Amino acid sequence: MKLVPHSLLAAALCVLTVGCNQNPPAAEQAGTTAAPESAAAAPLMLDSVAAAAATPPVETPPPAAAAAAAATQTVKVSFRFKPGAAADGPSGPKTTAHLVLQGAKTQDIDLGQFTGKPDVVDKEKAKLAGFPSGMLLGFRSYDPGTGASADLAVMNVGGRQLRIVQRRVEEQAEKVPEFQTSRELDLPANALVEVGPTPKK
Repeated sequence: MKLVPHSLLAAALCVLTVGCNQNPPAAEQAGTTAAPESAAAAPLMLDSVAAAAATPPVETPPPAAAAAAAATQTVKVSFRFKPGAAADGPSGPKTTAHLVLQGAKTQDIDLGQFTGKPDVVDKEKAKLAGFPSGMLLGFRSYDPGTGASADLAVMNVGGRQLRIVQRRVEEQAEKVPEFQTSRELDLPANALVEVGPTPKK
């Protein structure tokens, strides 16, 4: 019987050992199975981050600021007449005219002195006398001593200002003059202008 050399025997045992151990270690198996899940989750996370960056943040105005912007302030305008100084000659007594604004605060604007008792004009009278169209209110004062009339009208300029316009009309004038701006008064923000009652004579 021939003896098998030790080197051949060792080689055979080595081949058998390697051939039988085909399964990789548990750590390698876990690593290969976890990799596909991580690779699939990465694109989803990137998409979420991109969508969040593309969506602008929604800014909600403070409740107080929104309420202040929406609030409107009613301002009532009217005339008030007070007896003035007695006039010299045939012109008659004077009357001091005031424009009264009633809102968050009351303003009393002195419009000056006019002869006699000013006559507050309605829409029909204003149209016949050539007052500005769209005026809020106006009046005419007549001086019998000179035969001249003093006209005054109050205009609403875009809800931002009250414009006071005046003119003097001579009785024998060939051409009626245009109204000229004498004063402008600022209105509060978001003002709603209303005409007050006509003063009693």
